[in-house]
Amino acid sequence: MNRDYLTNVLFGVTFLNLALVGLAALKFQCSFLALVRLGALSCNLLMGVALLFNKKSVSGNMPLYKPYWLGMIICNIIIVKQITPHCSYPGLVSSFFIIGLSVVLVSIVSMGKSFSVTPMISKIRTRFAYSYVRHPMYLGESLMLASCTVTSNLYLSMPVFLFYMYFVVKRIKEEELLLQKSESYRKYCSDTPWRLFPYVW
Repeated sequence: MNRDYLTNVLFGVTFLNLALVGLAALKFQCSFLALVRLGALSCNLLMGVALLFNKKSVSGNMPLYKPYWLGMIICNIIIVKQITPHCSYPGLVSSFFIIGLSVVLVSIVSMGKSFSVTPMISKIRTRFAYSYVRHPMYLGESLMLASCTVTSNLYLSMPVFLFYMYFVVKRIKEEELLLQKSESYRKYCSDTPWRLFPYVW
């Protein structure tokens, strides 16, 4: 069996287990933290299913030893652990989180069976969110984490969030070094110039 497929299966099972753990711990309360838990459960469940159904081999994928994805996960954990029970503008913060979550979920669905732990040189997806920015999933995750950051201890969470964005930028650049080998991806870049934030970068 293909090594890259086994990697996707391993991560897929891990995400599904995280979703089950999140479901067991979920408390239906009207709070931002409950929304964060529900959002994480939804993402883990959808990513787990998508990875298990990805049976395509990967061509020249980025090695998993690259530290950026691990740094992003650690930053996520640190900030979520700092969330306080109350925030100044719960409606506004929750709205940004829901927008980010929606972008992430739509991005995963748009990728379909092409969704993978590491970037793949395969059919380029240009539908929905991918028609606006080249990495909409990272955009959605950034909006979700930014919402968590402003409800946390800012003295700790803000530097961690800046580290998270550094890892995101580095990971995008690494991914695009691989994907630029594809002529269809180069055309996609010319048609969709924004990597992460429209009209910014």
